[in-house]
Amino acid sequence: MNGAKVGFFSEIEKIMHGFGDVPNPLRMSVELMENLIKKELNEIIREAETVAEFRMSSKIDIEEIVFLLRRNKFKLRRIYKCLETKALGSKIEKDASEEIISQRNSKNERNLSHFVKALEELDTFGDLVDFCKEEGEPDLARVDRLLRLEKVSRDLDSARYEAFAKARTVRFSCAKQKFAQWALSGSELSSNITELAWLALDFLAFEAIGQAGLTCAGLLGKPLTPDEISEAYRRLTTRIRVCLSGHQELLPKCLLI
Repeated sequence: MNGAKVGFFSEIEKIMHGFGDVPNPLRMSVELMENLIKKELNEIIREAETVAEFRMSSKIDIEEIVFLLRRNKFKLRRIYKCLETKALGSKIEKDASEEIISQRNSKNERNLSHFVKALEELDTFGDLVDFCKEEGEPDLARVDRLLRLEKVSRDLDSARYEAFAKARTVRFSCAKQKFAQWALSGSELSSNITELAWLALDFLAFEAIGQAGLTCAGLLGKPLTPDEISEAYRRLTTRIRVCLSGHQELLPKCLLI
């Protein structure tokens, strides 16, 4: 897909701050993060295309994303919790028009139901669905992230804390059409992707920035450098496979998966 050049520099800059970087991250670091996230989005969409072809589907839907994440139950749980929060939040949202509330409720509830159905199709015994719905096994990566962010916010004055809190609310989904155009620009990837699949991709891209940023050691109080981000990215996108001979082999891994 070819189109006008678009970017998410300002949004990624804020997201990086929301994940613990300084209020004004290094420009080269933001540009590198933007390039890496776009590269990873291209990779997961490419893999989702392959899954869709196998399923004889003409579009990429949440089933493709769930299949690609089947070995990462914690990411599946986080997506479930995100969709559940949207469904619950719209129920209590006050609006002048009851019709608008009803439409929003219906859409968010359908998204959650569709995601659960995709989980059920993949998980014959229902263990994965139960895992996503319950809070039994702790999500240690998420706990570590929250602890780090709490440490970041602990010493902020009111003005800096307000800026930090606002940065924590920035998402790619704030500009849905722009996000899709940016993710697909310069590629020949399919643009036939459902809104629910885009919601999951938005969430995964957002999480990936947090993964790359928080993997960097000693980030508190100083800006992340391109070298630190590159090293974190290298570690996060490399997996080790032990061969039958006992030798270890390094294999590439998609950061979003």
